[in-house]
Amino acid sequence: MKTTITRTALATLVLLFSITFSSYAQTYYNVYICGSTSVKLRPQESLITNGDKVRWYKEGVEIAGSPFTYNGTGTADLTIAAGLAVGLHKYTTAIESAGGCLGDPSEPYTIYKLPTKDLALTKSVGTYCGASSGSSSGAVITATTTPASPLPDGIAYAYTWSVTEGGNSATPGSPDNSSTATSLYTMNTTTTGTYVFNASVKYVLTAANTGSLVTDATGCSTGAASSQTVIVTPKPSKPTISLAN
Repeated sequence: MKTTITRTALATLVLLFSITFSSYAQTYYNVYICGSTSVKLRPQESLITNGDKVRWYKEGVEIAGSPFTYNGTGTADLTIAAGLAVGLHKYTTAIESAGGCLGDPSEPYTIYKLPTKDLALTKSVGTYCGASSGSSSGAVITATTTPASPLPDGIAYAYTWSVTEGGNSATPGSPDNSSTATSLYTMNTTTTGTYVFNASVKYVLTAANTGSLVTDATGCSTGAASSQTVIVTPKPSKPTISLAN
């Protein structure tokens, strides 16, 4: 009886560990694209001779225009247009010899088209007294990113903040360097003025992601829908009292 209970307990522990580890498993893809990006796929040309045909498939269905007759470097490349739908796409290729013998298809090459995203700024307060800041928080501006659809594993965010006062660049505090859906800029300045905050966000790969990110010329950057303004007011001078009659 004791042996049976021990084995059952061990089996339960193994199952629990298996479930725990599988819940943390991440799935990464070969390439991630966003915005108006197009990419080009190339078959393993060392296996191809001039006159061979290269067949391309998407989700197992041959692509329009395939096969491509190989006649030197790049002649069998497949261009994936910028209009690819959001989500996961799988491509394979196979070589057909000039004699008409079709080889086995390649392993799937995965491309994930990332969704568009919105960025909104909010603030904790619109005005605060400069004397009440310093080492404590005077105001917190929050940048919140909302993708149009859920993101795959291995995708994070990179924020860029800009602050001006009187039309000039200013540093009234610092951002938190977050890579999550929210980033905070904490003001701690005691200098009076009207501070205008703007931000932008782009996609980046996490350190663990083994894939590649291909972006457009802007890095698929999205600017905030509107800016936020925080006014830092001066501390009134210390008064004296005099006799009024």
